[in-house]
Amino acid sequence: MVQAAGVLSLLAAGLSFSGQASADTSACAAYGSVQPGVNPSFQHINCLLTEEALKQEIPPEVVKAIATQENGGWKQFDESGQAVVSDDGGIGLMQLTNQSQFKEELLKTDLAYNIEAGVTVLGQMYDSNVPKIAGAGRDVIENWYFPVMAYNGIKPVNSPIKQEDGEKNTAAYQEQVFAEIKASSFLNDRSFADFGFKTSDFQYDPEKTDNIVFKKMSYTPTGKLNQTAYNLQKGDQAVTLNTPALRSIPGGGPEAVIKTLPEGTLLTVTGPFQFDENPKSNRQFVWYPVRTADGKTGFVSSAYLEKSDKPAAPLFKDVSANHRFYNDIAALSSQGIISGYPDGTFKPGSQVTRGEAATMVVRALGLPTNGMKPIEVAKKQGIINGDRNGRLAETEPVTRAQVAIILTNAFNLKETVSISFTDVHSRMAAYDSIRRVVAAGIAYGDNNKFNPDKPVTRGELAAFLNRTLER
Repeated sequence: MVQAAGVLSLLAAGLSFSGQASADTSACAAYGSVQPGVNPSFQHINCLLTEEALKQEIPPEVVKAIATQENGGWKQFDESGQAVVSDDGGIGLMQLTNQSQFKEELLKTDLAYNIEAGVTVLGQMYDSNVPKIAGAGRDVIENWYFPVMAYNGIKPVNSPIKQEDGEKNTAAYQEQVFAEIKASSFLNDRSFADFGFKTSDFQYDPEKTDNIVFKKMSYTPTGKLNQTAYNLQKGDQAVTLNTPALRSIPGGGPEAVIKTLPEGTLLTVTGPFQFDENPKSNRQFVWYPVRTADGKTGFVSSAYLEKSDKPAAPLFKDVSANHRFYNDIAALSSQGIISGYPDGTFKPGSQVTRGEAATMVVRALGLPTNGMKPIEVAKKQGIINGDRNGRLAETEPVTRAQVAIILTNAFNLKETVSISFTDVHSRMAAYDSIRRVVAAGIAYGDNNKFNPDKPVTRGELAAFLNRTLER
């Protein structure tokens, strides 16, 4: 339960963990709107807690564990639709108490406001005068040990060790929260670094309720520190902890298991994390889409992933991890939209034919071919046009102007922007399409030119198509 702690300085801008969307209700709109008096599904609240934690640059594992410690069922409202209020005045999901900086009525009626307020208070505790780990940042979970303690109160009852015998105080609030992190976010497969607490670190009278005085403000724990699992981004390398299952969907039962991955398997993250597809699931962790070294794709629980500094395994012989279009090629390859050649190369600098471009777009859209050539399917769908004589010119190179038309037709691009390329004019057939791909951030010019007649390479088309899919 959060006790009155005074108004502390608000969070300053700092490290961003994952580049996810801002933490507000719109970021979780796929679950529907948040209604007053109605508790959303567990996974909806999981999304709200995660997004708000990332917005305020706090490990979501910590925020979720606090929510569990404060309100085990993750309930904002009781059966009558009224806010859950504890005997000592704790309000709603985050159980805020005596917090004059927030509006009490909104803490009761607005779940998103309640979550934002609770996470804000936790961030304020981090910025307060509590001990920290030397050299560690906000992404290190252990560095939130004392801020979590402060969230509940820097009181003798929460001393990390017992004054009389130096034994660990497992009943302390922060110890229970960290036990929850280990159980629900780590699935008991990881341990926390040891602070090596001593009774001389803390001064207090166990018979009184005065705040603990910290005699030691900087720690260097022994053992490996744990970073949040939510800092993985597309293109990152991750290593498996324990032996997780590679699944075909985020979550799912035995039927979704593709294979079991050995401990220490190196994976490439191919996109942002996703929440459990089962809205009734009470699993707090998330799922990352990954690709194995042998090309298998699927999802792995964040509980079993850790960022790796090892270099990425070559995707293709001629596409290194620092290639300009590596992430785009990797993303499309993992989805089966593009493939390489039998000799293990991709040939990113080779020109793309109109037929090859049509094939990639048809695969990206998941259109059935039913025995037809992909370019014929694309023509039937109004994606690609022939010349004045009806020729599809399947083997001819596709140009940047033609790609603009293809992507505009295939993905129904609507938004336009003013352009001033010296080699593009309003009478061109591709004029409006070029305006649309530029507006969508799919293609750009160079030295005030768009180069509409320039043939597109395989690497460039991968970038154009992946940017389109990402938007």
